[in-house]
Order: sequence, then structure tokens, then C-alpha cells
Amino acid sequence: MNRQANASILGLIFLSLGFLTNCNSSNFHTPAEAIAATSGTPQSTALNTAFAAPLVATVTMGGSPVSGAFVIFTAPATGASGTFASNSSNTETDTTNASGVATSSTFTANGTIGADVVTAGVAGVTATTSFTLTNTSGPPASIAATSGSLQDAHISTAFGEPLVATLVDGNQNPVSGVSVTFSAPATGASGIFASNSSNTETDTTGANGQATSSAFTADATAGAYAVTATVTGVTPASFELTNITGALVAIAATSGTPQSAPVNATFAIRLVATVVDGNQNPVSNALVTFEVPATGAGGTFAGGVNTARTNASGVATSATFTANGSVGTYTVTATVASGAEPANFILTNTALNFAFYLSGLESINGPGFYALAGSVAVDGDGNVLGGEQDYNDGDGLTSPEPSPDTILPGTAALLVDPTTGQGTLTLTTSNTSLGVSGVETLGVQFVNAYHALIVQFDGSATSSGSMDLQTLSSTLNDGNYAFTLSGIDRGFESIVFGGVFSISSSGTALAGTFDVDDAGAPATPTQGTAFSGTITGPDAFGRGTISSAALGISLNYYVVGPEALRIIDVDDSDSGAGSVFGQGTGTFSNALLGKSVFGVASNSFGNLYAAAGMFTTDADSGTFTGVADDDEYDNDTIVPAASIAGNYSVATNGYGSLTIAAGDLGDVSVLGIYMTDPLLNLNDPNNTSSGLGGALVADLDGANPTAALNGTGVLIPQTDTSPASFAGPYAFGAQAFNNPRLPTLGWEFDFIGQGSVESRALSNATGLVSDPFAIFNPTGPDGTDTANFSGTATPDPVNAGRYTMKLGIAVASDPVNFTTVIYQAAGGQLFWLDEEENDDNVFLGSLQQQGSLTALPAAQKRAANARSTQKQ
Repeated sequence: MNRQANASILGLIFLSLGFLTNCNSSNFHTPAEAIAATSGTPQSTALNTAFAAPLVATVTMGGSPVSGAFVIFTAPATGASGTFASNSSNTETDTTNASGVATSSTFTANGTIGADVVTAGVAGVTATTSFTLTNTSGPPASIAATSGSLQDAHISTAFGEPLVATLVDGNQNPVSGVSVTFSAPATGASGIFASNSSNTETDTTGANGQATSSAFTADATAGAYAVTATVTGVTPASFELTNITGALVAIAATSGTPQSAPVNATFAIRLVATVVDGNQNPVSNALVTFEVPATGAGGTFAGGVNTARTNASGVATSATFTANGSVGTYTVTATVASGAEPANFILTNTALNFAFYLSGLESINGPGFYALAGSVAVDGDGNVLGGEQDYNDGDGLTSPEPSPDTILPGTAALLVDPTTGQGTLTLTTSNTSLGVSGVETLGVQFVNAYHALIVQFDGSATSSGSMDLQTLSSTLNDGNYAFTLSGIDRGFESIVFGGVFSISSSGTALAGTFDVDDAGAPATPTQGTAFSGTITGPDAFGRGTISSAALGISLNYYVVGPEALRIIDVDDSDSGAGSVFGQGTGTFSNALLGKSVFGVASNSFGNLYAAAGMFTTDADSGTFTGVADDDEYDNDTIVPAASIAGNYSVATNGYGSLTIAAGDLGDVSVLGIYMTDPLLNLNDPNNTSSGLGGALVADLDGANPTAALNGTGVLIPQTDTSPASFAGPYAFGAQAFNNPRLPTLGWEFDFIGQGSVESRALSNATGLVSDPFAIFNPTGPDGTDTANFSGTATPDPVNAGRYTMKLGIAVASDPVNFTTVIYQAAGGQLFWLDEEENDDNVFLGSLQQQGSLTALPAAQKRAANARSTQKQ
């Protein structure tokens, strides 16, 4: 290439460079991207709800839409904000479409009220846009009087404080901007608002949800009234105000204080407060609020209503008040208008004391006969608060007489299934020789809240008895009584007592007549022996002593109630247990012993037997006829459905006899009968409405040298033999004697249970079996077990009120069937007797229709279920 050509090329290059240099940014700059909020702002929504419209941003460049740009939406990290549906976060990235539009997913407000700004920006570009959003409260849900209630003012003067109502939504967030209407009564005691000199005004809630009235002035009429604050769709709030003529309103407790009630029981008297003004004029229509301590001893008002308005006399009466389960004294306050001192009601929740007694066979020092009686105090939650007891086996294992064993406090010691009334009571005693290192466990089956059938249930012994609510007093009532006692004499021979006596000299002296049948005496029975003695008054647990040289035994007693005592022989070389029942205020005759059902049995150390039956009397001739069953285990005698007849007599003091013709009922013939108060239930002394009347019974057949029977029982009027009445829930139990598994083992087991009778079939029945001698094969090493019970009662076609039943008791892996006969005194009380054809066992017990189990003084447990089914 020549030089001229090269020069031409260089010139062109320089020309081009010069041109490019002149092409600066002011002449050829790329248009910037822009972003704008085009939809979704402004808007609002309730807390925790979605905003109605998504957030829409548009990205452009030079006025033209930009496709594929990344738009980042960002909400505040704290305070009023929200989350996007795509990722449940406060930020998300969306891509613009062909129109330059980016649309967010659904945005949901969080739980904080307020305005929040969501920004939108393009990645790599500084320009942003914003969306103005507001999280609002939900719709009004409730309104409350938060200030200004419970004021009083003199007539025609202003109240000291305005009325303030607070409006909130369902999440308790304040609701602003809503109209609240305050309304006072149009007539009578009322007032006017300063804003419009009217009895109503409307105010608007602020950001805090509060609406505040103008000053409110009382009118010229004295009295109490309510000003309401209303919002559409919401229950109004009330401000309790009082116009007075004198000094400040005063309130006083005028009835219902002081008073006491057992735990879980209703107080007898409602709480009554009286409200007056300074001139002692009654204030009507005033709202009185009764406040109860939040913890500890206290209670509840029926229906949860703790307010009441005064009547024209200024009197406000509370709803019925029921004690809770805690023992103690406390104050219920009654308040009315501000400035008035509260009225105080002093109330006390008292413990429940139960008297208990049992007798049977012990295994810890035997097998040998033993008796146990005592009293235990519990609160409504099943905590044992204390108690005392006497234990005696007549063979060296006794309480430290004359002092009792102490029952120590225990937490949740009474543990019961509230639906069945079945459970256990654990008694920790000061006597480590008893029970399991001093701890005794009783199986309990409540018939109602105040009466239970019980067995010892810890493997140290087995026995049957009852536990009943005590009504304690400092003295015994003078009057007439009947008694029986069954136990052992100094030679460990069976002995029974029965008789009648009178208490006099303010409960300190007694005199009467008794019978005794002692299998160890050279001649027995001895009947009609006069005796007298002394009585000490009951201590705080109802325990006292009875001394009589003629009886030849030392007795302690425990009060059940004014006409019922449990007694125990506390001599160190003999033992026994029994009952004393009042005879009422009248006299007796043959006519007072009518159609009756009876049950009688030996004690655990007697010639083992049991008998039950029913009869009808002819008072004029002193004769009776009936039907009965007898199972004499030790005599190898069973007499089913025997026709019986004989003679009876009842003296005016209730001392009597009933003789079954010899041979009619095996070896059962001579019965002593000791009449009791016609208004007393012998199975359940606290029951005053059904099953009333009857007599205690002592079998005095010891004179027969080959049979030598003695025992005790009861006789109760037969008032209803209809099978239809034998229905519903029942508690039941029995003391049973059986062939010992080994010569060194005992021969007794005891059971309690509960179930329903429908069409005479016992169903869904469960219970507790005390079996320390392993009669059931095999009972656990602790001597206790659970069981299922079943059977159907077949009515006797000839003898109404008599049934037969094949009772199945399924214990662990050893189910057993028992041939059982039942006698019905009424639907509420029946006896059942086992009379095995092979003479393997015998038992006598009762079925008692269950009453209310409401307010059982116990900790709650689930019902136990047996682990197998009965053998067919």
C-alpha cells in the first residue's frame, strides 16, 4: 500500500473518533425504569384476615412497560404488618408480565392494629413505590363498664366520675369509631347528661375502644338504677348508680352470718344484705355483689350468680351458697356503691366425720377374730384430717387402752370413683402393729354420700362393716335404746349380747335388761338379766366409754347420731363389735311388729351359719307364719324355702322374743328381738325417709348342745314385694365363710360392690374382694382383688318378695358361682344369703339401693375392672 492510501485511512479513523467523542450522554442516555402502585392501595381489613385486593405494581421504561422485571414487595418486619400467601413471609418477589405488571399473592393482616406501608421495588433500581394498608379491629363483640359504675350521688348533684365503656372485638382488641349510646331510666331514680340535658347520649369510641360520657347528674328521685351502654348487636353494659338523699349508702349483713356447713354441702341460710342511705332509708334496686375468696375454703353460688338486687325494703338475698371441699373459716363480702364499706359474712366449712366399725378374721395375728371401730375426719377432697380408733382381737393385739390409736392426717386418703361410689380409704395410724406397718386400707362402697359398706382391704385382715356420717354432740341423749354385740369370750368362744336400756342423768347413767348366749359358758343362754352402769360423754370424735359390771365386758362407743352408736369390746382378753339404736319416745307392743324380713348370722369365730326369711304376724295371738332359708355351714345343714311358724312377744320397753317352731328352720329357733325407733333406718342411720323401723336380733340357740348356734342380725318391715321395685343402681356386700385352703389359713372372705338391676338382672357390677387367705385361686399376694358380679333374680312363684339367683363372682382367674336366695323388704333394702348345695361356703349380706353420690367427700378415681369372666 502506498503512502497516499495510508494517509486516507488514518484520516477516516480520526474523523470517526472525533464523531464518537461528540456523542456524549446528554444526547444518547438509556431511559430509566420506573415503578408505580397501580392497585391495592389504600385498603384496610380486620386483624388476621386477608386484604380484599392483591398489591399491583407496574414497571415502565421510557413510558413503555418492562416485561420480566423482578418486583420485591416488602411489609414491615414488626408492628402492624402482614404476610404473603406464597411463603407466609413479610416479603415476596414477583415478575412483571408483558404489560409490566407484577401482582402479589394474597396479603393477610397480622394481629397488630395500625397502619402499615408495604414497599415495592425493582431489583437493581433505586426507585420504589408504596401501598398504604391498615389493620383494623374486628367487629364489636362485647362492651364493658370500665369506669363510673358503683357510684352514688346526692339527688340533683353530679356524679363524681363520667361513665366510660370499652368496646372490644372477639380477640379483645379495642374497636374505634363506633357509636355507643348511654341510656338512663326514663322515669324514677335516674339522671341527665350534660351534653344534651337528656337521659340518653351517644358517644364515639376512640383508638382505645373507649366511649366516655359527659358529666351525669342525679335527678331528684332517690334510689338505685342502671345506666346501660349499648352498641348494635352486642349485649349492653350496665353502670350501677344510686341517687341518695343523705350521706353515703351503707350496707350491712342482716342474715346468714355466722353459719357453718359441711364441706360440699349447701348452707342452710342464704346471705342477706340490707342497703340504706345516710338517713337509714332503704335503697331499692341496688345491685349487691357477693365476693368469695378465690382460693382455700370458700364456695359457689347456685348457677354462678353472685349478685342480687335490693327490694323495696333495701334487702338483697343471695342465691343458695354451697361450701367447697376445703375446711376453714372465711369471709364473703357484700358490696354496693363506691364509698360504702363492704358487709361481711363469716362462714365456716366443716369437716365430715365418719364413724366406722367392722369385725372378721385377722391374718397378722391369726387367723383370729378381731373388731375395729373408730372415727375419721375428712375434707371434701378426700384428705384425712385426723381421727381415732379402737382395735381388739382379744389375743394381745389391741389399741393402747384406755387411749385410742390416733389416725394421722393423709392426703387424698379417701379415693372414690364418683360414678359408682367405690374406692378405698387409707388410714395411717399410730399403732405400727396394725394393718401394714400401721397403715390400714378399707374398701368402701358408698350407698349415698353419707353411708358406705366397708371391708378391710389390705391383706392384714378381712372383715365387713359400715361407715356412716357422724352428727357429733358433747353429750348422749337421755332416752331408750336397744343393742346387740357379737364377738368372742375369754376362751375364744363365740358370744352374743342383746338387750334394751335407758340412758339418764344427762347421758351419764344407764340401766336395762340383756340376753347373752356364750358358747363357752357352762349354761347358755341367759335371758332377761338386769344391768346398770355408767357412760362417759363423747370426745371430739364421738368416742366414749360404757361400764357395767353385770355385762362383764368393757365397751367403747362411737357416735353416729342422736339415736345410733357403734360399740366395741375393748377388754384385752375378749372382743366384739355391735350397734346401739334409739327406740324413740313411744312404747311398744305386739302390734308394732308386723310383716317383716330378717337376716341373722354367726360371727367369724362362731358355729358358722346364716339365715334369712320373711314372715307375717298376728298381733292378737302373738303368732307368725312365713318362709325362710338357713345355711349352717358347720352343721352341714341347708334348709331352703322352709315354711316357718311360731310365737312372739314384745314388751312395752321393746324387749321381746321370737321363737320359730323347732325344726322349721334347721337349728335356728330362739331369737331375741329388741325393737328400735319406727323412724330409724337400721342399715343407714342417716336415712330418715325410707326403710324405717324394725328391731335388732340375737340368735340365742346355744342351749342346743349339738347345734350351738348364736349370732346377731336385724329385722326390718316388709313394705314392698313387687319385682318392679327391685330395680336401679345398688350397692351390695357380704361377709362370707368358706372352706380354708389349708388348715393354717382362715375361712373368711368379704366383698363389696356396685351395679345396676334391670329386669331383675344384675349387670355391669364391679367390686372389691378382701381375701387374705386365698380362698379364691389365686388371689394376689396382697390378699385383695377386684371382681365382676352377675346374676339374674328369679321371683319365687309362691312367696312374693323371695328370689333365687345364681350369683357369679369372677375374681382374677378363679370365677365361682354361688347359689343365692334374696329377700326383699322393699326396693331399697334386700338381704341375700348363699346356701351352697355342696356346703362349701355361706354368706349373708345386703343390697341397698343407691341414692345421690353428689358431693362425695373424696378424691376421684377411675373404677376398677376385674380381669376375667365368671365360670358358667
